[in-house]
Order: sequence, then structure tokens, then C-alpha cells
Amino acid sequence: MKTLTALARLLAFRNTLTRALVGLGIVLVGINVASAIWDVRIDRDRTELRARRDLSNISGLLAEQTAAVLEAVDLVLRDAVRDGPAAKAAATIARLRDEMTHIPQVAAFLVVDADGRIVGRTNETPSIKSDFAERWFSTAHRDGRAGGLLLSEPYQGGPDGKKWRFVMSRRLDGPGGAFDGIIAAVMETENFDRLYRTIQLGKGGFINFRTRDGVILTRVPEAPEARKRRFDDPAVSAVVEREGRFTGWLPSAILNQTVLESIVAVRGFPVEVLAGITEDAVFAPWRSEAWRIALRTVLTSAAMLALIALAAWGLARREREREEMQRQLQQAAKMEAIGRLAGGIAHDFNNILGAILGYGELAQRALGEGGAVRRQIDQVMQAGARGKGLVERILAFSRSGLGERVPVHVQSVVEETLEILAASLLPPVRLEKRLDAGDTAVLGDATQLHQVAMNLCTNALQAMQDGGVLTVVLDRASVPERRLLSHGTLLPGPYVRLSVSDTGSGIPPAVLERMFDPFFTTKGVGDGTGLGLSLVHGIVADFGGAIEVATRAGMGTTFTVWLPTSGETPRLQAELGGELPYGNGETVMIIDDEKSLVALAEETLAALGYEPAGFNSSVAALQAFRAEPRRYDLVLTDETMPDLSGVELARELRRVRPELPIVLMSGYSGAQLTERARAAGAGEVLRKPLVRRDIAEALARALQT
Repeated sequence: MKTLTALARLLAFRNTLTRALVGLGIVLVGINVASAIWDVRIDRDRTELRARRDLSNISGLLAEQTAAVLEAVDLVLRDAVRDGPAAKAAATIARLRDEMTHIPQVAAFLVVDADGRIVGRTNETPSIKSDFAERWFSTAHRDGRAGGLLLSEPYQGGPDGKKWRFVMSRRLDGPGGAFDGIIAAVMETENFDRLYRTIQLGKGGFINFRTRDGVILTRVPEAPEARKRRFDDPAVSAVVEREGRFTGWLPSAILNQTVLESIVAVRGFPVEVLAGITEDAVFAPWRSEAWRIALRTVLTSAAMLALIALAAWGLARREREREEMQRQLQQAAKMEAIGRLAGGIAHDFNNILGAILGYGELAQRALGEGGAVRRQIDQVMQAGARGKGLVERILAFSRSGLGERVPVHVQSVVEETLEILAASLLPPVRLEKRLDAGDTAVLGDATQLHQVAMNLCTNALQAMQDGGVLTVVLDRASVPERRLLSHGTLLPGPYVRLSVSDTGSGIPPAVLERMFDPFFTTKGVGDGTGLGLSLVHGIVADFGGAIEVATRAGMGTTFTVWLPTSGETPRLQAELGGELPYGNGETVMIIDDEKSLVALAEETLAALGYEPAGFNSSVAALQAFRAEPRRYDLVLTDETMPDLSGVELARELRRVRPELPIVLMSGYSGAQLTERARAAGAGEVLRKPLVRRDIAEALARALQT
């Protein structure tokens, strides 16, 4: 009985598992099919978009080429018109004949008098019938209806009467502005045909050159029945007239099917270039891809069902366990890689900052208080200190730590930002500032506040490419009750308010809605990351503040940042400290793989009363120490070096001389490094970049132990 009960439970469990697997299979197949349908639809849209783009580029390029040809011809016609009446224009035939050598599209230049007689021509071969007096363009010029340049409908001419041509003409005025004839250029369509045939549109593609009212002058591939016919769509013509181009699906009276056309008006002339392709040709590649996706979907769905049918609960559980272990390993590897990256950045960047801060400090000592050069050096030191803060933030991020939250003197940070910004302003931009926040402080990070001010000012400058006024206002304000801003909410209390205004073109509504989105940018590729304003928004929100944006088209934009205050704090002054501890001629071995830092350390230690001995190789330093172990009173070594690291070097030095004082330097210090350093014999670990006081006090402590 117990066996039957156990068997029944086992069968029930298996049925439940089977139903779950069948349900899972249906869901997976449904997802697979839906994904395939989505892929097919997206691929169709991409195919159409690609075709639209290609046709638009082709028609635009051909329109520019055509405009260049017609402009060259019209320039010749205008010169002839300036010469005066028909008789004077006829006298310039020799010059017109020379012009033809540069314009192969022109079959002949003709000068026709007021009676319709040809009084001048560049060649004697009949290029057009002589009944000019009755031609519509001749009467239009005579009656004053032309108003300038006229293009005729196509006709067949030439020596054999089979070449398709059209005429460009302008009116010639006699004394008193009376009609005295026309100057005409007989244009060969064959040269346009050769240009259009160089474009490979593939099967179903075509190019038309036609007048603005739809009369086809020429077409590639050839369609004799289409010559001189008018194919006019008033709605499309209105779009081309208004916007200069049109791209869309239209019915083709020539091909009797739907085609995708891109029509571009030729600038300055009543003609347009049309590039098109049939619907079948546009979507032929997509259909092949759709069949491939359909076949793939059928096969993958069948494979899914087969795999699910063979799956078991134990195998699924083991798979889940394996995936969880793999995820944990990947997470651990990722965090380890971030840690290595942070350490590398800290080492390299701190080496650069070490030289900047070290030599900057030496320059400060050499210069007295006051003076422009001293102020500039002070700015260098402040920027270097901010760079040191950035490295510390990178290291804190790698350790998943929180950013520093201390009272920050807002006005001094904004003043420093504007001083840096003013040095790079171009003459068309004028900076106006009103800073009245006094000693107001906010609780946060000075580097982040600097980023907010700098990004807002940079954004304002980019909105004023042609010049303008950048206005920065900093003041204090009180909010008596809860207030909703465009980007955030203010709670009652005291605030410091930073406003950055420009006189640019303003922000369009579509951009206004998305400007704080990460990676959203209105710049071209490679000109922007789309992170500036999103970074501002994140920092302000982290400070507990809010942002108000006011913009008017053509008037400019104002960003106002509200930050809750945290009382007042004095401006940061240079740390004076007490008297620096000096050496007494002790010999200090200095090891760093950066030669500039070795030279800087030697100069600094010599000024502090020590006898420096610098090495840029840990191996060379170890060899020198082994040769004269009693020569050196103390060792100052970097941690990250080729061959031997600082900890490894300290361990080797201590084997030779156990009581030797050792101080370790590193751009990436932490509990693990401190523990390893002390185990190797280093009594202290200094965070790079170092300043003079750091070195002096550390060496004094090491020599006293």
C-alpha cells in the first residue's frame, strides 16, 4: 500500500512537471515567434529607411551637379544680357564659342532678334528650327511674362533631328528697355543622361530630370513615351516648393506600380531631379531576410520543444546552480578588474599630479605673496588638489564607498570655476557675474560642485557659437513652503541659488523634455557624450537640491540650481601648519620608476636638509644598498614599479638590514596594502601625490622610531 501511494505521488509530481515544461515550451516558442515577427518588422523599416536615405543622397547630389551646370550656362547668358541689345550680343559669338568648350552640355548659343531671326550662332549646324518668333518662350520674353530665365520643353533637334534638347533663354533689351530679342543656350540632354547612368540604382531604379511643373526633360533608363509628358502631383509639388525636397511613396504612371521617390529642387532653377525605385526592388533584400528569419524561427522553436521535452527537474536545478556560480565568478572578476583599473589610474595620474604639485609648491616658495604669477601658481595648486580629489573618488568607487560629504564654501568654488573659464573665453562672449553668497556652505563634495558649475557654463557657451553674454549669479534664498520646480521639489528652508544664463537661441520643446537623459545630445557624432547635463542632474539630486529651467526661443536659457545650505564655513586657506621638521644630513634612498618624480624628490629632500640618493629602478636600488648597506639612513620607495614592487623591495632590504626605516608611497592605499607594507617592514604608507609637508613629517616620524 505504501509503495502504491509513493508511486501515485511520483506520477502526480511527474505530471505536474510535464505540464510546467509544456507551458514553458509554449511560452518560449511564443517569445521566439514574437521576436522573429519583431525582427522582420524592424528589418523592413530599416530597409525602407536605408532606401530613403540612399535615394535622398543620390537626388541631392545630382541636383547639386545639375545646378552647377545650369549656373555655368546661366552665367554666360547673363553676361550676354549685360552686353545690351541683340546686335551687341551677336558680336560676342566668338567669346560664346570659347565658353562652349567648358560646358559640354551646350550644343549651341543663339542670338535671336526681336523679329525671331537668328543674328548670331556659335556654329552653323542647324540646331533648332528657325520659327523662333512663334516659340512660346520667345513670345513670353517679348510680352514681358518671363521675368528672367526660361526653360523650354524638350524637343528633338541636331543634324539628324533625333537628339533630345531643351532651351535656356534670357531676354535682350534694347534702348528704353524695349524687347530686342533673346539669348538662348541649346542644351543636350545626352550629357545629363551620361551623368545619371553612372549611378547604379539596380533593378527597378530610375532617375528623372524634369521641370518644376512635371514635364520630363530626360529619364534614365530611357522611356520614350515619357518625354515631354507632364507628371504633376500638386500636393508633392507644394512640398517641394516649400521644403526644397520630398521623399515618399507615390504611384508611377510610367511603371504602373508604387515607387519610392526622392525629389530635390535644383536651386535657382525651375527644374528638379527625381531618383526612384520600385517597391519590389526596395524590399527584395528584406523578403530574402524574412524567409531566412522564418526558417530560423521554425528550426529554433522545434529545437526548444525538443530540449524542453528532454529536460528534467534535476538537470534544471543543476543548471541554475551553475549559472549562479558563473554569475558570482563574473561579478568577482569584474570587481577585481575595476580594482586593478583604479589602481593603475591612481598610479599613473598621481605620478603626473605629483610632479605638478611638487614643482608648484617649489614655485610657491620661490615667489612672494601677491602678484599675478603667484596667483596663477596658486590656481595650479588648487587644480592639482582637485585632481587628487578626483583620483580619490575613483578609488572610493572601486571600493564601493560613498563620496565625501563635508561643508563646502560655495562661492569660492564658483569663483575658481569662473576664473578657469574666463581664461578660455573667446572675444564674442562676455562674462557677467554677481556672486553674493558670502560664506554660505552646502554639504557635499567640492569637486562635484565644481563639475556642476563648469558643465552649466560650458553648456551655455556652446549655445552661443556666434557670441553673446554669459551671466552667472550666486545668491541666497529662503523657501517658506514646499515648491515644485521643473526638475525637482524644494522643501522649506534656506538655499543657495546658482543661475547660469545665456543669450543663445533657446531650447526647443523636444530637447527640453530629454536634455537631462543620459547620453542624449544634440551634437554630431564624436562632438558630444550626452553626459554633461545628466551629471549635473545627478549631482544636484545627490545634494538634495533641484533645478529650474527657463528658456525662450531666440532669447536664451537660464538654468537655476537650488542647493540646501548647511550653515556657513570659512574659505579654505593654505595650510600653514607648524614648523617643518628638517633633516640633519641623513642619507635617504629614493626609488620611483618616474624620473621626474625622482628628481623632484631629490630637490625637495635636499631643501629639507637630507642627502638624497635617487634611483628609478628597484633592482638598481637593491644592488646599491647591498653594496653599501650602512650608507643609507632611510628608504622612501614607490609601491607600483616594474621588476620589484615597493613591498617586495622593502622585504629584501630588511633581510640585509632589519632595523632600516622604510616609508612606502602609493597612489592606491588601503587596508590590505598597509598590512602588507608593515609585514614587509615599512613603517608608514603615504598617499600620492605628496606635498613637501607630507614628506617632511613622514621622514621625521620614521627616523624617530
